[in-house]
Amino acid sequence: FIQKLQEKGWKYIPAENLERESLEDPLLTPMLIRALNKINAGIGIGDDEVKQALNELKLKGAGIEGAKQILNYYKLGIPIKFEKERIVKYVRLFDYENIQNNDFIITCQPIHQSGDKQIRNDIILYINGIPIANIECKNPASLTENWHNAYTQIKDYERQIPELYKYVQIGIAAEQKAKY
Repeated sequence: FIQKLQEKGWKYIPAENLERESLEDPLLTPMLIRALNKINAGIGIGDDEVKQALNELKLKGAGIEGAKQILNYYKLGIPIKFEKERIVKYVRLFDYENIQNNDFIITCQPIHQSGDKQIRNDIILYINGIPIANIECKNPASLTENWHNAYTQIKDYERQIPELYKYVQIGIAAEQKAKY
């Protein structure tokens, strides 16, 4: 799976080499900051606006409503007031017009934690430092596990680490079949 995505332009980074501030922060913040500056250079983004955009993402609540708002940010950008011009502009998280401006990262076995709860995802896909997809894989040769076990695992992970899953938009449960 990782090899196929690399052939499509995704870059593999081992979990221990991800630019993470902590195991509790699901964002790859340094990568996201670079992406925000690059994608939004044309609208005059500065450090204050980048900080506001990060705060808006990080402080958005977990759960259905938070995930809906984050999905809107993915589509439209984050409305940020640019103080110099005293105007609200939309800070884009992804460059939809020039796909090559985005960073596509794949990793396996990253650990995420919240308090005393800890999970280890099989595969996480990041775009510009934002975890977009979680892929849980089960051994197709196993008689006791199937894609449904992977689905159940994803749903359990959502309850244990909701901060991660406010960003993740796609869950894929895989063995011989892949369901999402």
